[in-house]
Amino acid sequence: MNPEERLLRHLLTLIMENMQEKLMNKNVATVEMAEKNVDIVREGKVIVIPQGMKLSEAREWLTRKERSEEETVNVYEQVEAFPLDGALAFTKALGRIYGWVDLQPTPGFWGSSPPSMVGMETGVGTTTQVPWGQFAIPNVEGYLCTAFAVKDGRLIFCIRGQVKRKNLDDVAKIASLTREIVKAESVYRGKAIAISFPDEDDGFDPNAAPEFFDTSAVREDELVFPKEVEDMIGVNLFTPIEHTAACREHQIPLKRGILLEGPYGVGKTLTADVTAKKAVENGWTFIYLDDVRKLQRAIYFAQQYQPAVIFAEDIDRVLKGERTSEMDGVLNTIDGVDTKHNEIMVVLTTNHVDEINKAGIRPGRLDAVVPVRPPDADAVGRLIRLYSRTLLPADEDINVACKTLDGQIPAVIREVVERSKLSAIRRRGPTLTLKGEDLELAAKSMMAHVKLMSAKVPDKRSDVEKAAGVIASALLTDKSTATATNGHGHADAE
Repeated sequence: MNPEERLLRHLLTLIMENMQEKLMNKNVATVEMAEKNVDIVREGKVIVIPQGMKLSEAREWLTRKERSEEETVNVYEQVEAFPLDGALAFTKALGRIYGWVDLQPTPGFWGSSPPSMVGMETGVGTTTQVPWGQFAIPNVEGYLCTAFAVKDGRLIFCIRGQVKRKNLDDVAKIASLTREIVKAESVYRGKAIAISFPDEDDGFDPNAAPEFFDTSAVREDELVFPKEVEDMIGVNLFTPIEHTAACREHQIPLKRGILLEGPYGVGKTLTADVTAKKAVENGWTFIYLDDVRKLQRAIYFAQQYQPAVIFAEDIDRVLKGERTSEMDGVLNTIDGVDTKHNEIMVVLTTNHVDEINKAGIRPGRLDAVVPVRPPDADAVGRLIRLYSRTLLPADEDINVACKTLDGQIPAVIREVVERSKLSAIRRRGPTLTLKGEDLELAAKSMMAHVKLMSAKVPDKRSDVEKAAGVIASALLTDKSTATATNGHGHADAE
């Protein structure tokens, strides 16, 4: 090979080496850019690094990733459920993920703080403990905190805390499973509960949990009204609960407002009990609200557990008299501007419909106003036979007692039956059997009792007016006597 050929080959070699070096530098720069967002995948038995990355570079990026995973970050997860319902689902989620729940004390400046446990009802006669507050859990560095938040006006459960970045996936898994559990296993959905809400400024008190009540002992056959009233209650209140699918199929709104108005003792509260029983039997949540002023908050609660029916008594407490800001708030709630597409029925009662501001009962605001009245003669007969059980023969004539008790409340009719049993015992034969005469005697004595209980109309006349009334009465009495004794009863000429 001559000198010229050797020189040419040398130059070509230099050119190739220079191009290769530039290509390698470009690859390294690309790898560096990609490695700024490198993920760590923990699987298999080999360590895989990007093509072209040097071991020294891989070591550097692993060190950066390690430092990143050890950083403390804030976590926040929301769960659509009433706070205690969410806390119970959270406890179940921990048990299913870790196999057991070991809520460890949270280290602090003044020493470790043990986790707080709050008792809550999970059904009629059953309770459990749920964690509330700040605590540590296994395999997660840092702490979590069960708490509540307000979303669109309603209280919901949330998980807060500070953990290492490497534990973010663990927290997300716990929150996801909590949502699944509360959706499938809520202790409130489809149950009958009574709920009290604290004043607005008090926020949420974990010790003020909804209370369950037993509907198994409720007897629907004791709910007896005049036939017209029974039909109105059946159509407007019971039908949507018992035939929900049909209402949906025919696009009949399940968002309804109903007012039951009538005097004391006619059966409005028993209607609430029967409604609760039907709700539980048909997958509705029944919510008894003890303070009608908190109706808006009850609706927020019901939105999480619909279809639901809210029962609140004595609406006249807030709809009585002239318009106020509190009254306007309740009226807007009844209108349901933000709840038109929800499946929530609101049932209100009053003993004084005449005192309610007319704006509260106008058509369009309430779907139905049901006048609940005392039993008529026919309903009285059904109640007498109900309360008598097997003691009253089916063919026994009780018409006199029914007519006597027409218009009396069920409590009066029940007492008549009890008194008639005493009459039957007094003339007792081989077996205790009620007769129509027993019921008639008891009915008459009861009506005398009721008459004594009737409120007297107060005499608001002045003393002068009362005196004038006495004189006028005396003059009329004298004139009547003179007329009766004058020649065959003919009045004297004036």
